[in-house]
Amino acid sequence: MEWEVNIVQALECLILYKKWGEKVKIKVYLQDWFLNAGIVGFLKILEKAKDEFASKKENYIEFDTEDLKKFDQYYFSYFFNIYNIAEKMANKLDKSFKVIKNNLENETEDKKEQKICKDKIAQEKKYIKQSIKIQLDKIKKIDETVYNNILEEYNKIDKIEDIEELNTVFETIKQNMYEEHINKKLTLNLFKSILSKTYFGQASFLNVVKTGLSYEEQQKVFYKDYISNIVEMGYIHDILENKYTIDEVQAEIREKLEGSLITKEMQSIYNNLLKKYIEKGKNIEDIKSYMIEKVQSNCVMCGDTELLTSTYSEGNFVPLAVSSDNMKNFFWNQNVKMPICDVCKLILFCIPAGMSSISKTYREVELGNPVYKEKEVYSFINYDTNIQQLYNINFMLSANSKQDKSMENPYQKVIVDIVEQEKKLTEWKLNNIFVIEFDAEYLAYSRMEYFNIKEYVAKFFTKYSKQLLSVITDYKYKLQIVDYILKNKDINYLINDKIRETIVNGYENGFNSFLAIQTRNTLNKLKKGDRKMEKEEIEKSNKKLYALYSMGVAIHEELKYKKELNKLEGYTYKMLNSIKAGNKNEFMDIVIRLNIAMGKDVSPIFLEVMQDGELDFGSIGHSFLAGLVSNKYEKKEGGKENE
Repeated sequence: MEWEVNIVQALECLILYKKWGEKVKIKVYLQDWFLNAGIVGFLKILEKAKDEFASKKENYIEFDTEDLKKFDQYYFSYFFNIYNIAEKMANKLDKSFKVIKNNLENETEDKKEQKICKDKIAQEKKYIKQSIKIQLDKIKKIDETVYNNILEEYNKIDKIEDIEELNTVFETIKQNMYEEHINKKLTLNLFKSILSKTYFGQASFLNVVKTGLSYEEQQKVFYKDYISNIVEMGYIHDILENKYTIDEVQAEIREKLEGSLITKEMQSIYNNLLKKYIEKGKNIEDIKSYMIEKVQSNCVMCGDTELLTSTYSEGNFVPLAVSSDNMKNFFWNQNVKMPICDVCKLILFCIPAGMSSISKTYREVELGNPVYKEKEVYSFINYDTNIQQLYNINFMLSANSKQDKSMENPYQKVIVDIVEQEKKLTEWKLNNIFVIEFDAEYLAYSRMEYFNIKEYVAKFFTKYSKQLLSVITDYKYKLQIVDYILKNKDINYLINDKIRETIVNGYENGFNSFLAIQTRNTLNKLKKGDRKMEKEEIEKSNKKLYALYSMGVAIHEELKYKKELNKLEGYTYKMLNSIKAGNKNEFMDIVIRLNIAMGKDVSPIFLEVMQDGELDFGSIGHSFLAGLVSNKYEKKEGGKENE
């Protein structure tokens, strides 16, 4: 396609004038979640830079094109501060120094404790040595003049007299890391890797061919690719508004063409203006007429007619795009052209700042043993509200996700805060709290999950989670439960697996499973129950579950007293299998045989709950089994014993 066609499409500035008004203002409205995430990220970058030039309206942000001239600096500075290698390494060294120092200073004569201290020192030294070596290898590629004998001296440190030497070694490393040219390059490479892998592939300065450029040079590449067209768009609007004479326009355009901060597309536009209009003596009205007569280009994101557009592809957002030019067969009539304007393109490039990194726990079985693993996913909460509230809720999510993992799930706090702030929250509005999680890798995969917050789930977190979920001591188990609840999955599966895991681990803590059972029962009552009788029904049914749990604990203690705990495993697995299969008769047959072996009758409470239908079979069976695999004096929250 000839540049002339692009020029005409792009320079439909009369329509842009209607959109912006006299001050060349840009408005970006709330739309789909990914554009909203970009808006939140854009605002976070401005806030970090202490230059909040974008005004927040009810459903859009507004700013001048001229205000973007420093945004490339703000963007790089934002991610530099988040991923600052020198600061992260300094914090890591400080923590390791304390661990090593404390263990070296331990003057105990107990041989076991001495060995423990030596093992801790060795483990910490190995860990920090690996971290140091990784960074030194990277530094060497940037600057070979750095101090390279650090590791040799570090290896010699193994007694209290060496503690000052250790401090000297660590300080030397910090100084090398804090060298501006080293830290800038290392940190830039880190956040480029993250942005490329998860969000934008090889777009702009993220392309590997740009790696040899300096920090400042790559920042200019970003300005040219994502900001310059928007700024020039404002200038062209001024031309059409007769703010400059033809001579001034000619001088300004020539100066811009001699520079290096405008795109090829914009260079072509300015060359055409010079050769076809200005140098031929035509006036501003001729330029206006020329623009109006030609075809306009509409952005598929915002729907507005824009100055310049490019084709939407994976370079704009990897999780929700493909390499269009390489996958033409997937498009109708092989038409891959999905025009996206430069404003939307810039906002999408701010998505990483709008997302929160969440640590997710999932369970796998390796060699027959359950293993918990963690992975990082990126999350955004799309809330049907105004700009400020959307910003606040995601800022809160980001802050919560950075707290200690033993704290509550970050979503839990956000939900509670929303519900408590809006006492008259309607069910419709609550269901419009929309959570997105994704995990993507450029050229490999893209996994995305969406879920809404149900009204009964919000009620559970505000009224009941404190006395149930918060008491669970196994934070990985707790995070799994919360994840299932938010995604409207039945946690019965988790409970069954956890009881099996408790058996394998020697009956360490069945009370966590019992709390999960009460959590499930409470959720079911909230989902189905009569609101007027809700609280009474929940308390009544949870008391019945506790009675079943206590029966199981009593039998466990009696078997332990008679030194017959070896029988417990067989009974437990059979009952777990019968619960999974929904076989009540088999389950009760085992319960009866177990009680007969103890010389007891089956409790009337057990028979009652099995018959009255108030509790489901899974809750009944798992409550009894949670007690059956529990020690009477196992520790609960705050050190209190389960008696």
